[in-house]
Amino acid sequence: MSSLGEALRRLARDPRDVDALIGAGNASLELNDIEAAIGFFGRAQELSPENGRIKLGLAGAFVRSGRPIEALRLFEEAERAGVSTATLASERGLAYDLVGDNPSAQAQYRQALAGGQEDAEAVRRLAISQAIAGDREAFEKTLYPQLVDEDYAGFRARAFGLAILGEEEEAVAIAETVMPRDLSERIAPYLRYMRRLTKAQQAAAANLGVFPRAAQIGRDDPRIAQYAGSSPSNRGADARLAPAGEPLRSRGEGDDATGQSSPAPSAAGSGGELPSVAVNAARAVVSEPVVQPVPDQAPVQTASAGSAELEPTQPSEALEAAVEPARTLLAGSAPAPAPGFDLSAVASSATPGRNATAAPASVAEAFSGFELGPLPRSGRAAGAVDITLIEPPREVEEKPPAKPKPPAHPRRLWVQVATGRDLSAFRYDWRRISRKAPEILGDFKPMTTPWVEAHRLLAGPFDTEKAAQEAVSKLREAGLDSFLFTSEEGQEIVPLR
Repeated sequence: MSSLGEALRRLARDPRDVDALIGAGNASLELNDIEAAIGFFGRAQELSPENGRIKLGLAGAFVRSGRPIEALRLFEEAERAGVSTATLASERGLAYDLVGDNPSAQAQYRQALAGGQEDAEAVRRLAISQAIAGDREAFEKTLYPQLVDEDYAGFRARAFGLAILGEEEEAVAIAETVMPRDLSERIAPYLRYMRRLTKAQQAAAANLGVFPRAAQIGRDDPRIAQYAGSSPSNRGADARLAPAGEPLRSRGEGDDATGQSSPAPSAAGSGGELPSVAVNAARAVVSEPVVQPVPDQAPVQTASAGSAELEPTQPSEALEAAVEPARTLLAGSAPAPAPGFDLSAVASSATPGRNATAAPASVAEAFSGFELGPLPRSGRAAGAVDITLIEPPREVEEKPPAKPKPPAHPRRLWVQVATGRDLSAFRYDWRRISRKAPEILGDFKPMTTPWVEAHRLLAGPFDTEKAAQEAVSKLREAGLDSFLFTSEEGQEIVPLR
């Protein structure tokens, strides 16, 4: 808190002090106030867009907020700007774990622990990464010192690591032993599902407590999946495999019009590339087994790998050569009859046989032999259902669903004017600030919300971000330091009492 307080005092004197904004952001990261850290670093970046220290701080905040792709990009930009990322090597390792790149993550964790530095969180992250990679021996060895010291966080990491390795029952047993009963009962179903998650999802669940929705279990975010596919450390030994050898072909493919097989293209003749479209087209036309040529016709030449590339007109010439024998053969044969038939020819060719009967003279004579007998009577079978008594269901117009009730604490925009631990002191602060800017704060009542071990003093809510930003600008003109604050849905904001 002391470093944060010092940074806030410097900002009160000069709101555009970039070093003070970076210090406030780093202090907020130490207090795990990620939203405040992103706010401080964001204001600093507006003042100094190319500052590598700002990019490094934002990268650390993005990792903890579950945005590893942006974090890794910012880590690289910070390095290119000449800033060492060793101070946040553990955060960078977690970013690699959150995209499924365990080898790169473990290298960063070891860098964070180099030189005998004591970082219990980096040790636990390294152990989880080893479990995700399937290295149980290294996982147990890394975590052993914390288990000997009876570190509660170490036992929690071991439970998640064993669940990732497929030892769900042992993981649940550890949770039931070291955690309160209600907490262990809530976490047990998640431990049993850990093995079904992707590597990135396992890292998020074990390190950040973020579990995917049921529909997303085992399915990475498309950006993470794309990163995992393009990362060199995630490519397997089979990534360079490519089809080789002559492709399989059906019977008759590649044969010429004489039924003889033409030579297959060689790699030396074609320079290692696929045959040209012209060669394939000619071969496909020539190998069509539709008609057989007459013996005195010359066989059609097909393209081979050793010959020069065919001109664009060669496929049509090959087609003419293939169908010309058929034209010759068909020209000498008798013309085929036209489709259809002649009713007069059918009538003249039909002759009555010995058993033929004369056609009836009228319709009455034709049906004179049919008699309608009495209809059979059938009684109702026992247990039969009279369908005439059944009322079919009718479609009922569905009522539109009722509109959900608005949340008790929706997402809103505020202007933060002070922070502190003593709520009673806020009354004096509010009177002092509102007197300096009555036209800005006169319509608002003082509101508060918890912030780590302190509280925020807020004015608002504002309808739009633009209106809140205008209020911040006017307060700055009046000599008052303030900044925009967004309360997420569910965050309780209460009046100052």
